[in-house]
Amino acid sequence: MIESRRVHLEALSGSTRVLTSGAGVPVLLLHGSPDNADEWRPVIEALGSGYSCYAPDLPGLGAGDEPAATFDYSRAACVGVLDELVDRLGITEPPILIVHDIGGVLGVPWAASRPNRIRGLVITNTVVFEQFGWFPLARVWSSRGALGRALAAGVMRQIGWFGGRIFRWQFGRISPELGEADLDRIVRSFALDPGSKRSTLRLFRQMVPTTYFDGFAAMVRSLIADVPVRVVWGRGDPYIPERYITTFAPAPTEVLDRAGHWVPLSAPDAVARAISDLAASRPADDVLETSAVVLRAG
Repeated sequence: MIESRRVHLEALSGSTRVLTSGAGVPVLLLHGSPDNADEWRPVIEALGSGYSCYAPDLPGLGAGDEPAATFDYSRAACVGVLDELVDRLGITEPPILIVHDIGGVLGVPWAASRPNRIRGLVITNTVVFEQFGWFPLARVWSSRGALGRALAAGVMRQIGWFGGRIFRWQFGRISPELGEADLDRIVRSFALDPGSKRSTLRLFRQMVPTTYFDGFAAMVRSLIADVPVRVVWGRGDPYIPERYITTFAPAPTEVLDRAGHWVPLSAPDAVARAISDLAASRPADDVLETSAVVLRAG
């Protein structure tokens, strides 16, 4: 059974929603954008009751409170949020960290600066690359000047026009792996939610400028060297070019044909297998293991 709880975080001057389930090895799942913790429900269900799963709504997204103006979405601020969240949830054993999309933007700096706080890392279609070339809409959202910010706000308002139906059609066309229920959920929690859209603009203004990712390559290398890492990557991603898969060598990598960007939704069993693999492995297992790239149908 997946339950929902509110967790107050001083760093945000508010609270966020966390989906919880099961008992056993702790698993911390960080979602993407424009989405929320609900994207992890299929993975949590695939894992069953033998894991303590924690899937939070990231700052200002989903059912989370819009952060106070003092919260700046910087790397340091997001690391502080994850520190506080883990403490408030009472996670005393190092969890397996799972990141998707912007979940990696927040989760990788936290994990790299605190490798003793995680048991392992599963990476799936996330943005953790230096000099990353964002898609055009992201660059619009990241505008910082007065005119650019006004344009970005206007574009966000248009996303909600006609009950979000235009956004839903365009988003579904770009990400055909998403089902009807997921599209409806994303429209409700993003396209029709002013607070979520304002928080998204604040986050993108921080992370889209290329300097935000300075040092990420070293972070990823250090994590692969220091903790067990598994990569589950979907082909057909319109946001992250396929060439980035090689960035994670020599971490064992499973590439899923036709899974697209939203792997937690399109291939939850593959993500659950990677988590179970890490839970069952010992550190020595990964020292002896060579790089592997497995191609599967998504």
